[in-house]
Amino acid sequence: MVRTAVQKIADVLIFLCGFLIFCDILLLPLTPALAYFRFQNPASMRFDHLLAVFAYDFDDGVGNLLEIILKESWKSPETAVLALFLLLAGICGAVILVQGIRLLASDGTPFSPKNAVYLQRAAAGCFVIAAGALGRTAFTLCRDGAAALLSYTALFIPLFTMAGLLCLVMAGLFHRAAEMKAENDLTI
Repeated sequence: MVRTAVQKIADVLIFLCGFLIFCDILLLPLTPALAYFRFQNPASMRFDHLLAVFAYDFDDGVGNLLEIILKESWKSPETAVLALFLLLAGICGAVILVQGIRLLASDGTPFSPKNAVYLQRAAAGCFVIAAGALGRTAFTLCRDGAAALLSYTALFIPLFTMAGLLCLVMAGLFHRAAEMKAENDLTI
């Protein structure tokens, strides 16, 4: 059976989503350290701060990095809130990508109730990211004032809310199309 161009594009998208999930799994444990290094030098997050952890010996550097991840990054409220937001966004992003893979790898019937469920789960992930961004923006707003409204986190609130709503609309359309297809299949 010859694969169509759409199926080939879906295969490429499945591969890319899988690669992104792999990268997410690798980087997710490091997010508390990234939050810690972000607030070490607020003017800029520089790579030499991370390299300084490994300055003497690689084994000592790994130990220092684990200490930063497990202890230091949770001491100040700023780093803890940023680390929690990044962990939440990373986990929900992986959930959204998994639902996208399931949607792309469907069994050849795009209008099935399963696909509507996948889109509803992706919408839930989008809404959780938007809620986390709202919480972090509120925290930063109380701490820094109106400057928090100009951050990338404040941009995530409407962005992921709209993405969640779009996924819900698409889920409703897929569900309705599946119902209509079932009715048409019963009609002679």
